[in-house]
Amino acid sequence: RFLVIDDPVQSMDPAKVDGLARLLAHTAQSHQVIVFTHDDRLAEAIRRLQLPATVWEVVRREGSIVELRKNDDPVMRYLDDARALALTQSVSEEARAVVIAGFCRSALEAACQEKVRARRLAAGARHADVEHTLTTTHTLNQVFALALFDDADRADQVIPRLGRYGPWAVDAFKAARSGTHAGYRGDLRSLVSATERLTRELRS
Repeated sequence: RFLVIDDPVQSMDPAKVDGLARLLAHTAQSHQVIVFTHDDRLAEAIRRLQLPATVWEVVRREGSIVELRKNDDPVMRYLDDARALALTQSVSEEARAVVIAGFCRSALEAACQEKVRARRLAAGARHADVEHTLTTTHTLNQVFALALFDDADRADQVIPRLGRYGPWAVDAFKAARSGTHAGYRGDLRSLVSATERLTRELRS
């Protein structure tokens, strides 16, 4: 009474991934369903549709050590990695500053993309159109503009809008935007905390 499926999402049209997720959830009412995939779209559909599932990520660590870790939320995954690195003393401060800023940027992008997908798909937009918009939106300003205003051309209004949350939100945004190039020079743990707070605002 179990079903094992290998990479069913590969080359699948985005509009069909939601249907597959619903079908698997229905099948899981009477069978244990195990799916192996390299494609995050299935996990994203499961989260967005709020279907019951447990998602595990296979990670290869240093020395080819394989680790399994629960992966229910990409935003929190990036933040957890950033927080863990901030507490690591075996890596130089300079290197940690760049990588942590990158994790924070990825967490913010994931939160924005999640909001855009949910809003547009709920309004009846085609999956392919939504994904095309996200993949052709490159700068952090544009990604935020999509999340905040549903319009990437309003990128110049992002910082004034974030200012309504407070200076901390503007600082977190600027650190994520430029820290991957120049390195963040402030307190790294405070940056992770501010980024987590901003992702909560974006998702609310």
